[in-house]
Amino acid sequence: MRYFILIFSIFLFSCEEVVTLDSPKSNHYLVVESTLTNLPGPQKIILTQSQDYFDNSNAPGIKGAEVVVKDDASNTFRFVESAENPGVYVWAPSASSPQFGQVGRTYQLSVKSGNDTFIASATMNPVPPIDSIAYKTATANPRQSGDGKPKEGFEARWFANDLKGEGSCYRLKFYKNGKLFNAASNIVVFYDSALQKVSGTDGLMFNLPIRAAINPELYVANDKVKVELFSISLDQFSFYSQARLELNNAGLFSRPAANIPSNIKNTNSNSSLQGAGWFGVSAVSSLETSIDPSKARKNLP
Repeated sequence: MRYFILIFSIFLFSCEEVVTLDSPKSNHYLVVESTLTNLPGPQKIILTQSQDYFDNSNAPGIKGAEVVVKDDASNTFRFVESAENPGVYVWAPSASSPQFGQVGRTYQLSVKSGNDTFIASATMNPVPPIDSIAYKTATANPRQSGDGKPKEGFEARWFANDLKGEGSCYRLKFYKNGKLFNAASNIVVFYDSALQKVSGTDGLMFNLPIRAAINPELYVANDKVKVELFSISLDQFSFYSQARLELNNAGLFSRPAANIPSNIKNTNSNSSLQGAGWFGVSAVSSLETSIDPSKARKNLP
């Protein structure tokens, strides 16, 4: 019996063959990465060119484009390409420049590159204030464990209420000591006060999975915990939800890859170049606190 198993194992290994799949070349997309906000300071738009499916190198920046954003109050904001970072376009406020990022205003992007002009528009929705951040002592669970991560420490919760009016959508960003948690698994978007569109969730406190989402790892004494809440449109909620699915789509039971939606449109109908990515505008509320063990809550869910 053992001899049979050995022969069978050798047979299986001898049948292994590395197969290299050909994938089509991809240089037909101009990719826009941009979420403009009402926060003070410069605003940034990144333009890159799409790459082959198996190409893991940095995407090349689109150089020499004309990038302009206009609002529905006839204000114009011209973005200038960074000399140090090709493909990165920046608008910096000055004493005479109009205010950028006002809730309720609609902003239209125009990107001229060669013979192509890409457009997109987005409206800045309101965002609720963050009321507080609390924390409790905790032991790291398997999801929070790993090299260099604390095994004992504190889990944090943030508290705020969804704005009244069904269909408000948000994105959550969170930082530890100034460093953004930026893994694909850290993309947190939600509809009203729940992670998905669910009836009866309008105007309530954000639910526990949302409040507890800021703990990819534990915090320790004196760590700084920062939370940012971004207002996003329903379409942008769908964009992030699909992007998260594709970025986490791996393993034996992964689904076939699917295109991620985009609001970037090429006005040149005769061009093969298409738009990808997303142009969004967000109002932002934020709050930061430092971990003080003496202020840890005992009955925090």
